[in-house]
Amino acid sequence: MGADSDEMGIEFLVSMIAMTVLAMVYQVANPDAFTAALNSEQSMIDLYNQLLEQYLKSSTLIQGMTAFVIIPVMWIFFHRDRVKERMMGIVPNKKAPLWKYAAVVLMSLTLCLGLNNLINIGNLAASDEAYTQTIQALYSAAFPVQIVCLGILVPISEELVFRGLLFQRLRERGTFLQAALYSAVVFGLMHMNMVQMLYGFILGMMLAYVYEKYGSVKAPILAHMTMNLLSVTATKIGLMDWMMEDIMRVGTVTVICAAVAATMFVFIQRIEEKPDQPEKRIIMKKWRRCSRLFSCLCHSENRRPYRFAERPQFAVPPLSGLSLRLTPQDCS
Repeated sequence: MGADSDEMGIEFLVSMIAMTVLAMVYQVANPDAFTAALNSEQSMIDLYNQLLEQYLKSSTLIQGMTAFVIIPVMWIFFHRDRVKERMMGIVPNKKAPLWKYAAVVLMSLTLCLGLNNLINIGNLAASDEAYTQTIQALYSAAFPVQIVCLGILVPISEELVFRGLLFQRLRERGTFLQAALYSAVVFGLMHMNMVQMLYGFILGMMLAYVYEKYGSVKAPILAHMTMNLLSVTATKIGLMDWMMEDIMRVGTVTVICAAVAATMFVFIQRIEEKPDQPEKRIIMKKWRRCSRLFSCLCHSENRRPYRFAERPQFAVPPLSGLSLRLTPQDCS
């Protein structure tokens, strides 16, 4: 279960490198501030606050850099897990056809918009200063940087870690509910503020369910990217502010979002994710073949005692079963 700890370690390392680079750049640009900080405690505190402010302004870019480093590392772990599953004979869930991914996009759009409306209606942001600071820091970057970092790189890295590795490893050892709850809780706690913890837990459960039904990590990645891109774009164009200007408007949009999301959930629920089990068909086929052979032996005119081939071959399928090869003379 070390996938989340690996991500935290890489994120911490990248953050420390970014902080060091910022300090070096700031020292070159403001040598007098560093000299004053060495002689005065208050100057040292002021310098630290200035560096922290610069770090927060660059937090979106730092998250993107962290995700860029995490993606290839986590992909190696993810691919290794799939190889182990094949070697162990674990049959993966069936992959849903491409056209059914439209339901993931629609549910993600409406669920994201509806939850954001509920957060705004409940004024939860005002009660959580950490959430407000986080949002201001993330959306202070240039819009193209937000699109690339928050809308593309971060969703890919987080889904590889929390669904592709953490959820899937837990799923191999327990039920879907156990794996989804644990991975969603960890996913929510990673966001470090109360509003995003609650928001992340709900979306974490949804993303785990999407992964379970679609049989591919591409589905939760697509859902996560859709939600993040919507949040970034809606903030840029002022969509949330426009809806909050009229309580009837935001209420109507929220109800419509709930209805569409529920409809898409029902559609996704009907996707058959259970894997085909060819081993059962193989066993039944072998059983019928053996039954015919023994029936042939029992009704033979000569009623000779049957004998096995000189080198009998036993084929043991993944579940259980036994195949006996007989000589042609035994059915003559």
